[in-house]
Amino acid sequence: MLNLKDKKIIVQGFQGCFHEEAARKYFQTNDLQIIPATTFEILAKKLVESPQDQLAIIAIENSIAGTILQNYRILRENQFRVIGEVYLRIRHNIMALPNQKIADIQEVHSHPMALNQCLEFLSKHPHIRLVESEDTALSAKNIREHQLQNIAAIASETAANIYDLEILNKGIETSNVNYTRFFMVQDGTQILPEGNFDKASIYMRVAHEKGSLMRALECLYNNEINLTKLQSFPVLGRINEYYFHIDLEFDDFRKYQKMMKEIEVATLMVEVLGVYKKANIYDHQAIG
Repeated sequence: MLNLKDKKIIVQGFQGCFHEEAARKYFQTNDLQIIPATTFEILAKKLVESPQDQLAIIAIENSIAGTILQNYRILRENQFRVIGEVYLRIRHNIMALPNQKIADIQEVHSHPMALNQCLEFLSKHPHIRLVESEDTALSAKNIREHQLQNIAAIASETAANIYDLEILNKGIETSNVNYTRFFMVQDGTQILPEGNFDKASIYMRVAHEKGSLMRALECLYNNEINLTKLQSFPVLGRINEYYFHIDLEFDDFRKYQKMMKEIEVATLMVEVLGVYKKANIYDHQAIG
């Protein structure tokens, strides 16, 4: 059994970012070697360059902002393997240097996804200009390092504590049912960890003709496989042709294997992005 906790974990962001929180939640420990990356592309590059001793955690969807399409592309183009998932309840806070009020703030800096998740709150303060940045925690870090007055950041409570900023308003996300799903990934050349798997992520491509997608999905139904996500992506350089990303849940691994043999016949192409253990289910009350 591989000891994954001994590996370095690459995250998109800086100390105090949500990716770091998600990694610590996934492994249920704070004793992790965190490697920051400013962008998802750089995250992928770092994992490719040193696959033996590193994993990466990558956000894949948010309950308010939706699917992060570029990250599916990054996973597929780099042939990364999904080995696990984790859901993190996202609580956004607006923070600034001490002794300031919301009325004093002229700009708020944060990652565009974070800004998008807080638009209802921000719309009530039209005097504040929204400025996109690389990362939530980096926005907080810059305010502290450069002593930026009248500038706020949207970030986690952890970031506020690390960079000694004062939280002006807590929980400013539009919905308190706000969670992000993250994939834990490894380079596809590495040994697959052992485990009792009950979830899979696959890609498939079907013919551009009537009923082709339905024939593929019938393979799931016939084998009692639960479809939890279906996302389409255009095939580069082709008109009216699409890849489909599918997340599947199953109680019997043998039925999953049987379904995969059947779906190979019903599609033009199918490939496995990962087989892993599904994360704990969150109800709305728990998320809130």
